[in-house]
Amino acid sequence: MTKVGPTRHSLTKTVAVSGADVGAVLDGARLPAPPYSLQAPEIVPDAPGPGLLSIRFPDAWLGTSAARDEVYGHLADVLTALAASAHTRRATLHAPGVQLDADDPRPPLAGDPHAIRTVDDAEQEVLVNLLRRHSPTLIALTGRVRIGGPADRVGSRRLLESREHLATRYLAAPGARYLEHYRGELRRREGISDLLRMDVAPVAAQPDAPAAVVIRCIDAQVSLTDLRAQALLLDALALKARRMAAKGLRETAVPQRVIDTNRTRAVAEGLRAQFVTPGRQGADAGENTDTSARLAGRRLLRELVPELALLEATALELLPLLAALELPDLGLRPLRTQDLLGRRGGRHPVRLRDQAEAELCDPRLGGALREALRETSPGRLELLLANWDGFLAEGAVPTDLPAEDNRPRRADRGNRHGRSSQGGQGADRGGRPDRGGQSDRGGQRNRQGGRPGGANGRGTGGNTNGNTDNDHNSGGNRGAERHGNANGGNRGSGRPDRQQQRPRPGRPADRADRRES
Repeated sequence: MTKVGPTRHSLTKTVAVSGADVGAVLDGARLPAPPYSLQAPEIVPDAPGPGLLSIRFPDAWLGTSAARDEVYGHLADVLTALAASAHTRRATLHAPGVQLDADDPRPPLAGDPHAIRTVDDAEQEVLVNLLRRHSPTLIALTGRVRIGGPADRVGSRRLLESREHLATRYLAAPGARYLEHYRGELRRREGISDLLRMDVAPVAAQPDAPAAVVIRCIDAQVSLTDLRAQALLLDALALKARRMAAKGLRETAVPQRVIDTNRTRAVAEGLRAQFVTPGRQGADAGENTDTSARLAGRRLLRELVPELALLEATALELLPLLAALELPDLGLRPLRTQDLLGRRGGRHPVRLRDQAEAELCDPRLGGALREALRETSPGRLELLLANWDGFLAEGAVPTDLPAEDNRPRRADRGNRHGRSSQGGQGADRGGRPDRGGQSDRGGQRNRQGGRPGGANGRGTGGNTNGNTDNDHNSGGNRGAERHGNANGGNRGSGRPDRQQQRPRPGRPADRADRRES
């Protein structure tokens, strides 16, 4: 029996140093010795930019919970040693993008790149295209903004400002020979000379290194808890691609326009974005073809439950992802570690400095998210963890996900205040009745001969027999015409009732007056 298992994973953690030279901090650090089963990390100062430090674990094995504890425990020890060296120089070690002092210039942002090894070219092709399809969702889940300065509501400030990142193109065939042809075609058609500029890039096999897939769209996280959850998600995707390649399956080619559109929305709005559904483009495609980024993330996690169970994942290990995706269904706001850091630190430099360093060096599962939810909503936290522990114990794809997001979309927010985003609909897309249509203001206007119906387009105020379930005002209130609606409008014309307009002084009121004049 052959078991399809996980693969090697090279992960990189990027940190920043404020108040001292990065090289001096690295030289003065007493770095711990790595465990026997783990290679020594590669630490490069001033990479990928000035004031930054990259810590790379090459070809780490993250296939079991014990192996992940060992890797991230050693990474926490390395970060603690670097933080102690920074303290001796009155400096601070923290995540990139954290502005410790309001008077300081804007801190640089960076990413946490990942590289996943593949066993052959076919697996590389499937993994690249699978990650390409889910890259907008990954950006929405892992996007970061600057902390400590003005409020920022974009999804990923780094990708928004970057000119070195491009959306991934579809990889049609495997092999090093095709990669050369692929690179030349992209150079001629789109001006892309380096494949590593894409969010997900294939790397051909070398005599001393196997083929790999590089993921560059992951922003540098503020805590080890976030890094661990996101690396686990990537390992689950890699395991799914390995299973597909073993069965001879390939990933479908999603149109590039769909990838570009969803990526742009994810970078700009994060989990608040609306994604275009692949395969439903065209002039007849309406707003119902959009799917929220939050719903796309929930579907992705549920599709990967079999792979996550094989990786021995737990709900507490996935809490940074679950808190951003599942909490709204429990009546809570989405929560991420960067949100907690911004709230607790506020505009106090000392408090923000201590909190940023503590979050970065904390290897505990759940981290600050677990503590915050235990203080505010312990019951709902336990319910969330119990549900997902049950999913992972079964190892099958859950079927509890709704077909649509239950939160109103931006186009429907006007209905809350008595306005209709689409004149022919009486309820929002989530299936709930519009609050504006239940108010008495529209009915008062209707009884007085003014505007018809409520704010959501139903004739609630002027319908004399009380039949308001199916009497929409989209086509001139035809239903109200059958049931005796006394709105005072055009009964036989089928046109919507409109507010009576006063004739302008000095001008004829209608055509008959115009002929007489």
